[in-house]
Amino acid sequence: MDAAERSRRTGPRELSVEVTTRYRVMRRLDILVVRLLFEIRVEGRERWPAPPFCLVLNHHNGWDPMLALAALPEIPRVTWFGPKEADFSRGFRNRAMAFYGGMIPYNPQKTTLTSAVRAVRRVFASSGVLGIFAEGRVGFRETDLLPFEEGAVAFAAASGVPIVPCVIVGSTFLWFRKRVTFRYGDPIPTTDVKGREARVELDRRVRAAMQSLLPDHEPRLPRRRPLRFIGDLLTGPADLERRRAELGE
Repeated sequence: MDAAERSRRTGPRELSVEVTTRYRVMRRLDILVVRLLFEIRVEGRERWPAPPFCLVLNHHNGWDPMLALAALPEIPRVTWFGPKEADFSRGFRNRAMAFYGGMIPYNPQKTTLTSAVRAVRRVFASSGVLGIFAEGRVGFRETDLLPFEEGAVAFAAASGVPIVPCVIVGSTFLWFRKRVTFRYGDPIPTTDVKGREARVELDRRVRAAMQSLLPDHEPRLPRRRPLRFIGDLLTGPADLERRRAELGE
């Protein structure tokens, strides 16, 4: 298997923090689509520190990566960690991710944690930003968070870079012109985090910071939701079934 075929099957591995022509084109296409379909608002962007840092987000919908790209500035470019895709040569979304690049795919059956850590460190060494959906899977409570996977805290602490908490509000149920808000909190330093107990405390601090940015009550769904089907286009059947079981519609 040649390098190109291996890349298509195992996922994009370019860790470039450079704003390339391909990146600009893909980002502008993404912004065109997302801002046509939805209303994106950003709060607290001025709180970002200078890179490198780790951007930690919650996750409600398969649209979230595209929504995030439309809400993020062009510079600094964000490298994303953790799309758990087995084969990037199949499916529109997977092929688009492979073409776009700038991601570190992680499949526990195929990728060693050591290689993932090395890839993350290269991003930080290049003064890049690493983005992670900390929960590891889609959650549907706008007012709460699922338990975090260890990656975000471990990666940031290992490199001593700050963590910027971010919450996405409004993407659990999407429809045409639905408002989605990105809220950023104050950066959390990690330079003194040593050992497991310190990482557990850091995890608690990050979670508390994100919780403080979430709404205090679940939104009520209006009866009129134009083109509501578009909100589920990028969310897998298993997640949609889980959402119906947890929340109903």
